[in-house]
Amino acid sequence: MQHRLVWFRDDLRVNDNAALSAALDCQSDVVISAIFLTADLDWKDFHYGRNRLYYTEQLLRSLSVQLAALGINLEVVRLDSYRAQVAWVADYCESRSVTDLYLNQEYQWNERIRDHQILERLPDVAVHTYVDRVLLQPGTVLTGDNRYYSVFSPFKRRWLSIYQERATRPFDVDGRSRESVKPNTWDPICNRPDSDLSLFPKTEADAHASLDEFVAKRLKDYEMNRNNPSVLGTSRLSGALARGLLSPRQCVRAAEHALNLPIWEFPNHAFSWINELIWRDFYQHLLVGFPKLSKNKAFRSETECLRWRNDPSDIDAWKKGRTGIPIVDAGMRELVATGWMHNRVRMVVAQFLTKNLLCDWRIGETHFMEYLVDSDLGSNNGGWQWSASTGTDAAPYFRVFNPVSQGETHDPNADYVTQFIPELASVPVKRRHSPWTATLPDRYPAPIVDLKSSRQRAIDAFKELKS
Repeated sequence: MQHRLVWFRDDLRVNDNAALSAALDCQSDVVISAIFLTADLDWKDFHYGRNRLYYTEQLLRSLSVQLAALGINLEVVRLDSYRAQVAWVADYCESRSVTDLYLNQEYQWNERIRDHQILERLPDVAVHTYVDRVLLQPGTVLTGDNRYYSVFSPFKRRWLSIYQERATRPFDVDGRSRESVKPNTWDPICNRPDSDLSLFPKTEADAHASLDEFVAKRLKDYEMNRNNPSVLGTSRLSGALARGLLSPRQCVRAAEHALNLPIWEFPNHAFSWINELIWRDFYQHLLVGFPKLSKNKAFRSETECLRWRNDPSDIDAWKKGRTGIPIVDAGMRELVATGWMHNRVRMVVAQFLTKNLLCDWRIGETHFMEYLVDSDLGSNNGGWQWSASTGTDAAPYFRVFNPVSQGETHDPNADYVTQFIPELASVPVKRRHSPWTATLPDRYPAPIVDLKSSRQRAIDAFKELKS
């Protein structure tokens, strides 16, 4: 008898799951099993934090119930490493007479090596892999001489031309003829988060309700509001996308349905959201095209010689939201409080750490990985290296965000700042992004760095690389 095994990773949903949909395309007498495997020690080395792990645990509980309704038991197994995962899957397939293994592709270096080892260990098992995390598979969007793009704008143009030819609709789930089973139980992989994660949807129904609400009510104003952290202008679906509670296909389809247009005909206000999904694809493609990005290396190799200051007291103040620069401190406090940070603010706090404090971008990348529910190597690494001017298509090193003017432009009434730094409520609104120009509240620190001179210090450090 045929025995199909579905291996879930960061694709924790039933609907529009390419691997699961393919596995369910069979007669009802085919045995289908499902697994989720941890890699606790490896994940610790990768700085996966409690917020990510706890959120994953919540999604697994929901997924288990949905799969049970389709007659599939989900087995959650605690393991130490990817090496242990390979051995466990090989043993499972042999002992349970698995004939077919179904999985969705992952693009980080360690995950790709693991999946290659799985193929080698299972010569008698048919291994079926699917494109699910991205809209277009890495390797399909290449330059004229078959290289991976390292600049976003030409990547986007080529991506759009290919997408019009190869776009796939969400995959159907057909498990209606299978009898339901009782869901499995397991010891939690994480008992509690570090932050209040109430912002994030915990079921597919919740995620789809959030997606539908966004495209119906806020997509039309996305371009206008997306940079203002004090209003709900973004989709806030990054956590659901990162952990696979939603697919990018579902996001595109929902937007196209709302506008009754294909994405390449979207008006600018709506396409700016699609643009973010293309950026997401871009960063996943880079992981495949440039494996060193998975190995803690700068894309621009010459920047490995930068003389970072890495002052411990500055780093501690940055992490705790005690730098004396309100927009920076609000962002860092939002991160710890909620497991999320507004995208515009992410760029501001990243440039402040890497330019004004002249600290290695890897310090910030690690801190984000430890707290963000939507932590993802591709997007996190890409964003940090962009801000630090060490990566692909990076911000020019001499363009350094001024956090005061960023705050005044994107949080003009300081609503965001006072939400996370209530001690600044006593400062006049026009001074809240530079409270040192007024009377500082006793509980809020003076700036730990002079913005003008520290900016010049960063520029000089980059200029040294040329010599």
